Parts: sequence; C-alpha cells; structure tokens
Amino acid sequence: MVKKDIIIVGAGPSGLVAAINLNREGFNVLVREKEDSVGGPPGWHPSVHTTPVGEDLFDYIGIDLSEAFVDSTDVLEIYMNGKEVGDLKSMIASHGMCNTERGHRESSLDSILYRIANKEGVKFEFNKPFTKEEFNTAPKGTIIASGLSPGIYEWLGIEYSVFSGYWAYSEVEKNFISNKFYFGLTNEYGYTCAMNGIWYVLLFARRGVTPEVLESFKKQLNSIEGRSFDKWRRFLGNTPKWPRLFYKDFILTGTMAGFVEPAFGGGITGALLSGKISAMAVTEPEKAEVEFNRFADGIKKVIERKRKRRGQYMPSLKMGKIWFKLP
Repeated sequence: MVKKDIIIVGAGPSGLVAAINLNREGFNVLVREKEDSVGGPPGWHPSVHTTPVGEDLFDYIGIDLSEAFVDSTDVLEIYMNGKEVGDLKSMIASHGMCNTERGHRESSLDSILYRIANKEGVKFEFNKPFTKEEFNTAPKGTIIASGLSPGIYEWLGIEYSVFSGYWAYSEVEKNFISNKFYFGLTNEYGYTCAMNGIWYVLLFARRGVTPEVLESFKKQLNSIEGRSFDKWRRFLGNTPKWPRLFYKDFILTGTMAGFVEPAFGGGITGALLSGKISAMAVTEPEKAEVEFNRFADGIKKVIERKRKRRGQYMPSLKMGKIWFKLP
C-alpha cells in the first residue's frame, strides 16, 4: 500500500517526534517551518528548561534522547515568596527532574531531534510559514505543532489564553547545573535553569508581569542565587484553554494540543509524548484518542482545580513512569 503524504506545521520537539515516527512507518513526511532552522523563534531562545523525564519516556516515543537531558534532581530548589519550601521540594524531587536545552545550538533538544529526522529522511521546508489560506485548504490529517503562534488560534477559532513576561540568560561554566522554581510573584511562576554553559531565567504570568514584580524577582535572584540581569527580554505566547487531539480535520500536538502539565509546566515532556500520540492519530485515531485522554485527563482535572482556586498552584504526582497525575 502506498503511504500518503503528511504535512506537519512546526519543527518544534512535538512536530519532530511526530515526523520521525511517521517517516519510520513509511509516510512521506514534510515539515513546514516559518523560521530558517529548527529551534523556535529567535526571540525565545537559547533557553534551558526542567521537566520530569521518567525511565520509560524514550521507549514510549521510540527515540533515545538521553544525550539531550541532564539529571537536575539533586539541585532542585523551590521557593514561595522568597522562602524555600522543603516539603514540596521533597515531593517533586522524589520523582526526578531533568534539564534540557532548547534553541538553535547544536547541543539543543531541537537540533538533536532534527539530526535524527534529517538522517532518517524527513523532508523540511524552512522559511515557509503556513498561511491562513493554506489552513483553509490543508489536507485532512495535517498535524499542527506551532502552539505558541497567536495568529493560528484566531484563524482556527480555538479559544486561548495569553501569557507574557520576561526572560534572560548568560553564559556560565559548562558543568554548572541549576534548577529553581519561584512561586508567589505572579499567578504563574518564575524559574532558573542551567546546563551546557547557559543560565536561563524566566518569569511569566497570565495577562503579563508588571515592572514592579520584575524588580521583586530580580531581588530574589540576587539574594538566593547571587546573580541577576540588567537586560531582560519580553515575550508573548498563547496556549489553548483546553487540551484536545483532534480539531476539525487537523491533528493537534504539543502546546497546540494543550498537552502541558499545568501545575509545574512539564511542557517538554508533554511535547515528546504528544508528538508520539499525534503520529498514532494518523494511523489509529481511536487508539490515539484513548491514549491522549489517558494522559490529558489529569491535565483537565488540574485546570479545573486551578480555576476553582483562582489560579493557585497545586502539586501533581507522576503518572506511571513518564507523566503526572493527581494524588
């Protein structure tokens, strides 16, 4: 049987995982990316993120990405209003955390996935944004993996939330590993992560971060970590208000699918998992829907709980060995 062509919009981690898996199944995979390379918009990276990476994750997605991650469990620290929260740290640390790099550098998760995809025969078109008109005429089963792009939500009619804030980074010693969360400053949180010679800091919130809150964050960084920045970069991004795998004739993945554990982020792990599930959705849509819901039901419950508690963060626990679930 001749395998059909598959278009994937976006060359982030979820799109690349989907592309690799579908290419291995014999599909003719084309990844369309609006930037000139993998690694996301230049206004977002280089960056470092922490995420739960269980021992079964790479088996699940069918791609060994261990070279892209470094264990940061032992250096995890969690602060609430400037004071360390030991109990919460112990709970999260008991499940393990890893750091990974995003962006254009050779050591990034994006670049590692791209090298695998390119070597295995996935086709790419860079500097090729998917237009509104193309969304109207896209083949059924087109995979959308460009979840931070504001225009796409409006074009498709998907309800979304707006997040914005500040980020900064500096070069540090290559063997320096850091992993700290800061709660209580906004209705979301801030964090710092370091690996591969990058120290990355981000503070974000729904509806934005005020200059006063940013100054408070800088003071905490100076007090706790002994460093901060004079130059910070603003960012703006969107996420859907509810997770879903299918929308109209499209398959959604990564952030676009709302596949982000909403208590502590977990967007990297979510991208990898949902990339695999979106590939499954091409050949076995019913099975993929069941698998998506197996993970996403916990996400929905945390979203509902956050709404009832007016956005307060409530900790979650790992689902099996690769994701989270409610206690």
